[in-house]
Amino acid sequence: LKRFKRGPPSLSTQAPRHVRQGAAMDQTEKAFQKQDAVFIGSKRLLGKKSSRSVRYWRNVGLSFTTPKEAKEGHYVDKKCPFTGNVSIRGKILKGMVVSTKMKRTIIIRRNYLHYIKKFNRFEKR
Repeated sequence: LKRFKRGPPSLSTQAPRHVRQGAAMDQTEKAFQKQDAVFIGSKRLLGKKSSRSVRYWRNVGLSFTTPKEAKEGHYVDKKCPFTGNVSIRGKILKGMVVSTKMKRTIIIRRNYLHYIKKFNRFEKR
């Protein structure tokens, strides 16, 4: 316990703390998190109060449904196919997730053995 000689410090000498209720995006990174497709300055309209923040999301196609977290969440990821600037193209691979330890990255194990009839064996391709 800390004892004060002249009494506790007064509250008026401490710096005021500002808490913003209902922040639009999760600000947990060092850089300011914002979506490129959303203009933040449009919030300053006079007399206009919106309960929800503006969020950019899209339907990527190929029979993928957009997750609810992408539509209603607060995360910002420029490499997300639903909310970022990445398009899904090429082959779609199937595999088993081995590790999710890295941030926004997963390690996938795939079975890609190819049978060779001549040698009666499998090879990795």
